[in-house]
Amino acid sequence: MKPTSRAASLAIVASFALALVPSAASACGMSVRLAPTEQVRVKPSPVLEVAAAEKLLEQGQPVVAARKVLASFSSIRGEEAGKDPLKTRALRVFALAAVRADGNLALGGNQTWTRVANLEWAVQSLREIDQKRPNDPAVQADLGEALARLPHTKAEGFKILDGLAQKDLMGSPAAYAALSRLRAEKGDTPGAALAMKRCEGMAASPAVCGATKTAAADPRSTSVTALLAAR
Repeated sequence: MKPTSRAASLAIVASFALALVPSAASACGMSVRLAPTEQVRVKPSPVLEVAAAEKLLEQGQPVVAARKVLASFSSIRGEEAGKDPLKTRALRVFALAAVRADGNLALGGNQTWTRVANLEWAVQSLREIDQKRPNDPAVQADLGEALARLPHTKAEGFKILDGLAQKDLMGSPAAYAALSRLRAEKGDTPGAALAMKRCEGMAASPAVCGATKTAAADPRSTSVTALLAAR
């Protein structure tokens, strides 16, 4: 074999040998480390935010639920009921959050309203939703619950809630809690206890029915507290 041909052959053999030899990293059992990538936090969609707010409301966390709504709908107080389905859902959650926090929504900024102003706004918003969805027991229960918080609308709230309970159409544990308070104020101890029992049977969290402590502070409702404790 000519020297030049032999050199060419050796070069070819060497190239194949190099191709078959594993890399130093693999030979030593080392893995290749890539530079860490920066994780970008994706904000949940408004649909998911409203759904999460609804769940928080069911768990007895109204202020947290209100903040969740504001994260996607900063101008929720100015939204018109029935105009947009998702915004109407958000409006309902925010209004009920105000009701279940007894008007005490410490949200800061331009969201700082007085207790009475929050409750009056909530009643008006839930009335508008009721007008857009007439004869809906769930919406009626929401409105009755809100009306029960204000002295000048309590009678109307009682009529709505008691009527739904009599027909077994009340789908909200918080509405049963509101009815329990109203019955206690009227001196209807057995009726108040029954409404409270229904609330406790339906609620996802005991905090939902805990608002009745307000009624228990009333001397006229101490018998309700004793009756419930005895069960």
